[in-house]
Amino acid sequence: MFEFLKSKTYNIGSDKISLYSIVLSISIIIIAYLVAYLFSFIIKKEFKKNAALNKLFIKTVTRFIRYIIIIIGFFISFQVLGVNLSSLAFLAGVIGIGIGFGMQNIISNFISGIIILFEKPIKEGEYVEVSGYDGIVSDIRARSTTITTRDNISIIVPNSNFITSNVINWSHKDPKIRLHIPLGIEETASKLDLARKVLLEIAENNPEVLKKPKPTVWFIGFGSSSFNLELILWIATPIRRHFVISDINFEIAKKFAEHDIDLTYPWTNLMFKNDLRIQNAGGDNGNGGILKQDSND
Repeated sequence: MFEFLKSKTYNIGSDKISLYSIVLSISIIIIAYLVAYLFSFIIKKEFKKNAALNKLFIKTVTRFIRYIIIIIGFFISFQVLGVNLSSLAFLAGVIGIGIGFGMQNIISNFISGIIILFEKPIKEGEYVEVSGYDGIVSDIRARSTTITTRDNISIIVPNSNFITSNVINWSHKDPKIRLHIPLGIEETASKLDLARKVLLEIAENNPEVLKKPKPTVWFIGFGSSSFNLELILWIATPIRRHFVISDINFEIAKKFAEHDIDLTYPWTNLMFKNDLRIQNAGGDNGNGGILKQDSND
């Protein structure tokens, strides 16, 4: 059997390759794949014993070792095959240039993934905002990162976006954030203290608002027809900020109505040069109110 495999040869260019070499090189590649996955499994198992190591670090290291073993396996298989690698250098260079232009973004994202690994601007489980999307970082891979939004939609973001764009990491170091809830009330100075008291009570009664730092109310300034206030409060996680703001606004509308405090809204006062009078022309003809102008010209 071995004599048959060795005697059966094929000519590839100037190289003569036996069937035995082909079978042996394929076997080496298969063994390299098996060894690579076995090594990565063992290393991952050992790394997991150290709780201080980051999951992303473990994943990247094991993947890197796996690729190295597979590349070595291919190199050995070519040597066993008897292929002159120097004869493939020119072809590999031409292919490499073509692939290089097509893989610029992939290489850029891969390098960005390595930078993310070492600088750690984001980590899995953190709440971030990048490229117009915000959500929880659910998976960081070599080329891209998956962000899961509050609507449970997975957004695949290239890693280069985290390096070249402005990234808001709401959970970095300290996850608690401060919320600003602006509102305007009627221009009645006697109701300012009451409005502040009601706003503080609303904030203190909300279970998601932190007691420390304490909520406070700022008098921002005087509007065209309002006193502009701002309720300042802290919450434990940015993921809940929209829900807290909504709950607070509902309570403000309800409590202010109970205390007869008017919330202002935009309105426009029109002034005309000529006198106008409203004539109700309803009745049998079915017309509504008609606006008529008395000319004083």
